[in-house]
Amino acid sequence: MNNHFISTIALLIIVWSVSGCGNCSGKLSPEAERSMYDLSNGATSTEYENETEAEQPKQPKRSNDGRDQETRLRDCRPDNRDKGMARVETGESLAWPARLTNVPEQVLRRKAYVLSFNTETLLPNWVAWKLTSEETDGPWKRKSAKFHEDFDIDPKYQVFPSDYNRSGYDRGHMCPAGDNKWDKEAMRECFLMTNICPQLHSLNSGDWNSLEIQCRDWARQYGEIYIVCGPIFSKKSNKKIGRPRRVTVPVGFFKVILCMKGSPKAIGFVFKNVPGHHARNEYVNTVDDVERIVNMDFFPALPDRIENRVEAKANLDDW
Repeated sequence: MNNHFISTIALLIIVWSVSGCGNCSGKLSPEAERSMYDLSNGATSTEYENETEAEQPKQPKRSNDGRDQETRLRDCRPDNRDKGMARVETGESLAWPARLTNVPEQVLRRKAYVLSFNTETLLPNWVAWKLTSEETDGPWKRKSAKFHEDFDIDPKYQVFPSDYNRSGYDRGHMCPAGDNKWDKEAMRECFLMTNICPQLHSLNSGDWNSLEIQCRDWARQYGEIYIVCGPIFSKKSNKKIGRPRRVTVPVGFFKVILCMKGSPKAIGFVFKNVPGHHARNEYVNTVDDVERIVNMDFFPALPDRIENRVEAKANLDDW
């Protein structure tokens, strides 16, 4: 990083600090976003009320189409991937971000999604899944599942539903319940606390939920889409909740979406974890911008020529 670029970021930090932008939307210039955020590691208000413990979730060994999880969700990390279209056609693996080297990462495979868990923040680094048109609806409702600690995590890092009690934050889904109505096990697993982040109710039930609904509409429109989302943290101090206070509260959230139908396209969104409602286009960022904000590489399984093109453009009208 050259001195001119560092000076530019420093200037933007100063501008941000005096701009009084605490209630604005998530869309800022990439440099300003990078100065605010750093990755260090459809919900309702009832989600942050007390929940009774459910039975220990059984982790599925096979998907509903008979494939084992290792086959269904292949590792497409940069050090173990083919940049050709054959890898693109492997399905859910297309949603996986590249391996993280700057933060703790424990990758957990679920029936409907994959996540990267951070033992420092006690939150996911990212959650990734493919959403098909068939998976946008089904008989399993959210009331059939309860929030529950994740037994695949070392007990000293487990987060409990009670950690959110009286915190002022919802238990905000990353992979939402509305995307998992197609399967009983998928619905239950999306309530594991490793798929949850502290989210203000205004965002959780408002603009974040609105984008979740829009993603299901896009999945029905295009047949399938690929989604990655997760928390954003401050480079400085981050609020904690829980007893003892140990669960990190994000200052924002990101979501990137890829569609391969027709001419491939992608779009990114950045939300601040603050009250308020804004037009959806105010949250739009290119995937390249989101990558710089959170220090991740999204959709690395795409051939470079496609990845470079779709990640550099973000036009809501294209969707």
